[in-house]
Amino acid sequence: MPPKQAKKTLWVECEKCGCSVTSNDKNVHTELNCAKDQVKCPFIYNGELNTWLERTGSPADGIPRDAVMVHPSAGSLINAVIGGALQLTREGAPAMLKRMWPSKTSSPAAVILPAADIPASWKNENKKITVAVLQENVSEATEVIIKIKNNKIKTDICDILKHHFYKNYVAVGTILVYYYFGKRLEIEVITVKSKDESDNSSKDWFVLSNETIWSMSKESEPKTQKKPISLGGVDDIVEEIQTYIKISFNEAGLKASFQPTRGLLIYGHSGIGKTAICKYLIENFKCFHVEINGPAIFSKYFGETENTMKSLFDKAVNNQPSIILVDEIETICPRRSSGSTEQERRITSAFVSFLDSLHDENCKVFVLATTRKPEAIDPMLRRFGRLDKEIEIPVPDRVRRKDILYSLLKNLPNQMSSQDIETISDIAHGYVAADIVNLCTQAAMKCIKRSAKNIEKEDLIAAVTIVRPSAMRELLIEVPNIRWADIGGMADLKLKLRQAVEWPLKHAESFKRLGVKPPGGVLMYGPPGCSKTMIAKALATESGLNFLSIKGPELFSKWVGESERAVRDLFTKARQVAPSVIFFDEMDAIGGERGAGEAGVHERVLAQLLTELDGVVPLNSVTILAATNRPDRMDRALLRPGRLDRLIYVPLPDIETRLQILELKLQTMSIGDDVNPHALASRTEGFSGAELNALCQEAALRALEKDLDCAEVTMTYFEDVLRNFKPRTPHTLLKVYEEFCLG
Repeated sequence: MPPKQAKKTLWVECEKCGCSVTSNDKNVHTELNCAKDQVKCPFIYNGELNTWLERTGSPADGIPRDAVMVHPSAGSLINAVIGGALQLTREGAPAMLKRMWPSKTSSPAAVILPAADIPASWKNENKKITVAVLQENVSEATEVIIKIKNNKIKTDICDILKHHFYKNYVAVGTILVYYYFGKRLEIEVITVKSKDESDNSSKDWFVLSNETIWSMSKESEPKTQKKPISLGGVDDIVEEIQTYIKISFNEAGLKASFQPTRGLLIYGHSGIGKTAICKYLIENFKCFHVEINGPAIFSKYFGETENTMKSLFDKAVNNQPSIILVDEIETICPRRSSGSTEQERRITSAFVSFLDSLHDENCKVFVLATTRKPEAIDPMLRRFGRLDKEIEIPVPDRVRRKDILYSLLKNLPNQMSSQDIETISDIAHGYVAADIVNLCTQAAMKCIKRSAKNIEKEDLIAAVTIVRPSAMRELLIEVPNIRWADIGGMADLKLKLRQAVEWPLKHAESFKRLGVKPPGGVLMYGPPGCSKTMIAKALATESGLNFLSIKGPELFSKWVGESERAVRDLFTKARQVAPSVIFFDEMDAIGGERGAGEAGVHERVLAQLLTELDGVVPLNSVTILAATNRPDRMDRALLRPGRLDRLIYVPLPDIETRLQILELKLQTMSIGDDVNPHALASRTEGFSGAELNALCQEAALRALEKDLDCAEVTMTYFEDVLRNFKPRTPHTLLKVYEEFCLG
């Protein structure tokens, strides 16, 4: 027979510090200099096991529910007995008291608990835990008061918990984990009472029994302090809505013979602040409120959506005075069409019925509905007795933007003066409330990046270049950074344009004081290539106004009525983001003379355009700027006073203008000393600005043809191009312009 092997020692004593470590970890313990604040190497010291927690699945049969599994070797070193109380502690988490149960199959230093019974505060497995025998006796609890931390359970489940946690140890702050119909409940022990007051009994720990009385805490969960909603620029709108709600709630004790408004529709651009206004009103009135939105109430089961909506209305009626907030009402009650489903029709009918039921004399329920597109709502709702009042939240003008900025910046550390805020408000065209919030957020980010404590004007100006205006998103174009200085000559023309476009919008008070009505629109006409479009771009850049550029084909559609709608929407958008400029390039394609061909979409678009230019709805702070090469083909109705009443001729450049154009172009080129701009300007009579640019381009290409490595363009190449380069503006077209000026 082979000799018996010596039994392996699982724990050894450290000669240096006197603690016990596993034989496998002896070298690691030495390398760590016997450190006591680490979890890499478990150890036993002064009767305490310092290790980490391991999880397991459901415990095996026969193991108590509240057991902690420890290897027998570790249990003997800390003087634990089977079924005895072991206290588990960890920094930052409430202690646990469990019954010791031996586990021979686990590692010597393992401390194992079922994963389902571990509280959330004990989930971190990388933290050290301490396990020690509780030396005191544990007395029986006579009463425990609990509260459920993470779920709202309306049913009293104390009897179930009493049976489930029989013989468990608890203390004030202990977290018990229980699964109720699949929901994981964390139950915190608030109060524990006991009759045993002997000296040897623990003052902290108690054991639950059949005699223990369980009860739920009646103290509600502490409510987090909500940050008050900050509004700015909508005081007049809020005041108007408050008046309607007060009348509906009969706060003034009015015994009116009229039917008060019970429903109100608030509409406006996305991000304008519709929902924020509603929530501000709910917070201000401090009344009961119910929120209805499509995703929350829709169900695939027949009739369940209507029942959910009915229960919400009933809840509002039973808790009046109350406000019902219906956000994005078009998702619940869309406009009926041939494609509407049966469910949509049923829900709309049910909603209308519930609205009508609110007209009882003593009813104090008010409905606030919001939408981005009022025309997308079923017309049944938009009549007296239902949503009988509609209030538009406009795109903020300069004054409203300033108020919103003030309300936001007062909650942020900043060094902004009143003049700085006005400057930012002036340049933030087309910004809705959400954009201004984003603007302040981006400015705060800039401030943090430069390690400053206060937001400054430069931070907000930098943020303006990042945040895009929502109200202009559909029509916003990238305006090239073209300045007046980039366009040679034409000083008189530039002044006329500024007088016609910039002055009425930036100095409206002066026009009003003199009783002068600014021009409704400006038409620039002249030969092709004379910088009409470039001038418009420079005007957009220099003026800082909202610039909407439109080309003819963008407005035309094969569907009847869609082209007219496109024109109408364009002008509506321009009014919303005023002050603004609408630029029509190649205006003759849109505003050509009627009767010249077959009547159709062109004439309908023109009619709509004429109506918008001088119709019932005024063009407040909106200027029309148009450009064309053929003014003779324009419909005369467009050119009468009140519409495009300022006609500006953009002629072929004279010698002085040609010289400035050439000098601007030659500055960007590498040219020889013999290149004379004056000589070139005198020899290019009749050239347009585009042709002068082409002349320089061709000369550079000729130089590259000769030598791809050439360092400069000499006069020889310009002479070579001029021999064959002729102006392309025909005299007949120039004559058309002369006749148009005269006639």
